[in-house]
Amino acid sequence: NLLFIKHNKIYSPIKGYYEGNTLQFFKRKIKKIIKKDIFVKDFKNYDEILLVGSGKGIASVKTIKQINWKRKNLKQFKILSKYYTKVTNKCISHRFY
Repeated sequence: NLLFIKHNKIYSPIKGYYEGNTLQFFKRKIKKIIKKDIFVKDFKNYDEILLVGSGKGIASVKTIKQINWKRKNLKQFKILSKYYTKVTNKCISHRFY
């Protein structure tokens, strides 16, 4: 799943995504996610692109060379990553001894 950030507002595609546990977790933490059609040609308008899923949790896309897109900041990634890390560190089954 992808989340797109522009001027501290968070956008999600209207369709074509899987709403798994990790995305549901972030939806509870984020006050408002704006649903809209998002096209590759419009990626240049976004400050951050975040990958969300159970395999990675949350990750920030640094660049997309094919379309010459570069991340402009990490503000929302840092906020959401903090939420996720806090919860996963509390879970006993994820601790390694």
